[in-house]
Amino acid sequence: MKNLTLRFVPLALLAAGLTALAVTGCSKEDRSDTTAKVKDAYQDTKAAVVDAWGDVKSFTFEKRDSFSANAKALSSKMDSKLSEMRANYSDAKASASRKAAMEELKNSEADYHEKLAALGSATADTWDSAKQNVIASWDKLQASYDKARAE
Repeated sequence: MKNLTLRFVPLALLAAGLTALAVTGCSKEDRSDTTAKVKDAYQDTKAAVVDAWGDVKSFTFEKRDSFSANAKALSSKMDSKLSEMRANYSDAKASASRKAAMEELKNSEADYHEKLAALGSATADTWDSAKQNVIASWDKLQASYDKARAE
């Protein structure tokens, strides 16, 4: 019987410790520290996306398939975000600024898809221009998305 009791002592201590943590909660300092960490993680993620474009910006005409694949992958991720946003959007309930932001987003999305499609017909001479057009169009689409989300 003593062996059985000794086995449950660590579990009881663990449960007591978890209960104490749950009851005390986080202090204001802990919450602000956590908020700062979340903001830092956001900035790191944002920087990683910028760096991802930085890597492919230098892709030559010979690496056009890789560049196109990366651009299409970004497009797929954005399409899923846009689908979710549109599912939660109601034109009847939207303010005028929200409607304008959604219209701008729609136009930016169409422009990005157009620039992405134009990559397929780019030649070695027009590659750099076509690539820059895709990147600029993506930046505009991302800004339009952020604006529509904020409205």
